[in-house]
Amino acid sequence: MIKLITVFLIIISSPIFSKNLLNSHEVCKYFKVKDENNKKFNPYTGKTNIKFKEDGIYECKNSDTSFRIFIPRYFYIEDLYISGNLIIEVKDKKMVRFEVRDENRLQFSAQYNKYGPNGKMFSYKGFGLGNSHSLEINFKDGNPFGDILEYYDNGKLYRKSHLVKRNNYYPFSTPDDYNKYIDYYEIYDINTGEILKKESLFNKTGTVWDYDSKNGKLYKESHLVNGEIIFQREYKEDGTVAQEYNYKK
Repeated sequence: MIKLITVFLIIISSPIFSKNLLNSHEVCKYFKVKDENNKKFNPYTGKTNIKFKEDGIYECKNSDTSFRIFIPRYFYIEDLYISGNLIIEVKDKKMVRFEVRDENRLQFSAQYNKYGPNGKMFSYKGFGLGNSHSLEINFKDGNPFGDILEYYDNGKLYRKSHLVKRNNYYPFSTPDDYNKYIDYYEIYDINTGEILKKESLFNKTGTVWDYDSKNGKLYKESHLVNGEIIFQREYKEDGTVAQEYNYKK
């Protein structure tokens, strides 16, 4: 009797299991075929034209594709490459979570609702369009808020930057735009964690210090007045000055 029940359960569960595999295959195929013209997905916003047929969690291994995305902040189009193992969570036929891992390293993770990113977003420095450091940022209904946390390559906190209340920060904004969405920040030592710099950028005026993500050494300082860089100094790895740029008119 037990054998009959076991066989019956295997028979009725087989088509269900196959169906889930088929649907996963259709979703994962989207992340393997390189056809930028017909595919739309932006992990920074969660917007996509993928048609999800079932709710659940999809796992896509060895993905390798690219998407052409529009960057509203800078008014240009860029190709974003995604590779590795993906986790996609779907509710009500909408993507609510997206995660990328490559060689067991978390590359990117984000949660979404109907307005866009919602919750914590993590982006490894080498993911997508890239950053100088890995970072974490919180979103609510598509809007970034609170602190941006950036990390050294050893995993320790590099910089904590507080976003202004109204900002159009994008998770790969260039360093030259830093003053446009930050009102103050702190930089920490790569080994001890002590505060190295504590700066205000009130009225987009102040100094932006940049430290290398790998060795934790200062490599550039930028002095700003009303959002304009008036002076920059670049450093060699030994701490001596490499170049100076005076932009005062």
